[in-house]
Amino acid sequence: MLLATLWLTRILDPQQFGQFRVGSSFATLMIPFLALGSERLVSRMLQNRKGGSTSEISSVITVSFAVVLVSSVVLAASYPLLSPAIFKNQVPSSVYFVSILLIPATIAYNLSNTIWRHTESTVAAQVHLNLTQRLWRGPLLIGFSSACSSALSASLAMLLAQTLSLFQIHRHLKPFKPRSPQLQSLHFKSNLKQLATIGIPVAIMAAIDRLDILLINATMGVEAAGTYDIIYMLSLTAMFPAMAMSKTSEPFLYNLKLDIDRQNSIKQLQSRTLITSFIAVLGVAIAGPILQGFLGNAGTDFSSAALVLSAGLAFSSVHGPVIEYLQINGKTKITLITVLAMLTGFFILKYTIANTGSLTSFAALAGLFYFALRAALASYIRLKDGVEMSSKASVLTSSIMYVAITIYIITQAR
Repeated sequence: MLLATLWLTRILDPQQFGQFRVGSSFATLMIPFLALGSERLVSRMLQNRKGGSTSEISSVITVSFAVVLVSSVVLAASYPLLSPAIFKNQVPSSVYFVSILLIPATIAYNLSNTIWRHTESTVAAQVHLNLTQRLWRGPLLIGFSSACSSALSASLAMLLAQTLSLFQIHRHLKPFKPRSPQLQSLHFKSNLKQLATIGIPVAIMAAIDRLDILLINATMGVEAAGTYDIIYMLSLTAMFPAMAMSKTSEPFLYNLKLDIDRQNSIKQLQSRTLITSFIAVLGVAIAGPILQGFLGNAGTDFSSAALVLSAGLAFSSVHGPVIEYLQINGKTKITLITVLAMLTGFFILKYTIANTGSLTSFAALAGLFYFALRAALASYIRLKDGVEMSSKASVLTSSIMYVAITIYIITQAR
């Protein structure tokens, strides 16, 4: 998918590319808020067999779909208000509407993949999530955009790819169809409350990078927003090993503090994650300058911004799936308080930096946010539950490497 998006900068002009990525970013921003933590709640219910009956899970999924469909209609009708306020009238209505259609398809896919990961094969579900569905996106994205070089064509390709991916695995949702409309009505409020409690911190965390792109769009323009989106996507590749391991370990996080063997297994995973993360950051350091010359819309600070952001993302992952652990084990309040407090402080700093026009400085702050947040949550888990998902040596090593890379990049930028 990254390669397809990089090639897309050679097909679309910077403005069309920026419109496509800003529209997609808004849809991606809305997905976790409208999903309301349904994936984590379903994950918890499937792991806690006593509370995970088919009818209860079906009720949660029904409430989630109801919220998504109603909210998608409201968002579609709100374009005249959102366009000047959020997009600065730079995203066409056609691109916006297609992007909104992407929301329910993506949420349904994520729920289906979550069920698959817990009830059948964790590895197969992860392969489909990280590889198979991306094999749909790449060719469709390049094919549609080559046939008609526009932001709308690229948006339609993304929607078609997600729909095809959902069609491939939708069978996992079938056992959880609504059993009784009356029963669903009775449980609507309780399910909605559970979803909101879990979902708000998840949504905020998942939406941070999309908020960054919208912030850059508002301060630096749509072309800079498109460039930063590429920077984030490249940096995210440095975190892919950790993301895959987090998803793989998710079915084993419930009541983790009671199982020392599982803790040791996850700790070993994080040691391997540190090694793969370092290799990935090294890859970004090599690829960044090359891509800077290849891309159709890269600025002079592209490679430095990508390296400093990838360092923050990759080396923060050594702490393990801390957010997933807190959500699955019902510790939502501390997650919400920590995320909101740090997000507010960093947003003010990011806004100030964005107005200077420096993508490198902005990326440095974005990377620091991820690193500091995961370190804080890992410390809380260690003190409160006595659970360590990473060895002290791995944490120290990742911290030293992150600080060294960040200082080097900032010094060079000056």
